[in-house]
Amino acid sequence: MGTPVRVVAAFLASFGAAYVGYLFLTPSALAWYAGLTKPFLALPVNTLTVLWLIFYGAIATALAIAWTKEPRAEHIEGWVRFFFLQLLFTACYVMFFFGLQAVLVSFVDLLFLGFIVVALAMSATEIDRRTAYLLAAYFLWILYNAYLTVGIWLLN
Repeated sequence: MGTPVRVVAAFLASFGAAYVGYLFLTPSALAWYAGLTKPFLALPVNTLTVLWLIFYGAIATALAIAWTKEPRAEHIEGWVRFFFLQLLFTACYVMFFFGLQAVLVSFVDLLFLGFIVVALAMSATEIDRRTAYLLAAYFLWILYNAYLTVGIWLLN
C-alpha cells in the first residue's frame, strides 16, 4: 500500500470511527445527556462534539505519520493493528455512553482505551515523536472524558 493510500486510509478509518459514534447521538440520547447532573468542568455537548472531531483529526494524523514513516519501524504493522483496536474502543465509548446510556460501562471502556493509547504513544517514540505527542494529547482528552464520565456516574 502506497503512502497516499495509507494517509487516506488513516483519515477514513479515524473519521469512520467518529461517524459510528455519531450514529448514537440521537435526539433522545442528547435529551438524556442534557438532563444529567454534570461535574464542575463539564463542557456543553456541542463543544464536546467539536473537540472530539479535533482529536479524531489528531489521531488520524498520528496514524498517517507512523504508517508512512521511512524507514519503517520493525513493529509498525503490529502498531497499526493496535491503533485500529484503539479506534474500536473509541467508537464503543460513544455507543456505550450515549446509545446504551451505560455510564459505568463507558468508563470501563475509557480505562481500556487509555491503556491502549499510552502503549501506542510509548511505542510511537521509536517511530516518530510527533505521533507520540499527538497520542499524548489524545490521552489527556481521554482523562478529561474519564473525569466527566465518572462525575456523571457519581452525580446521577
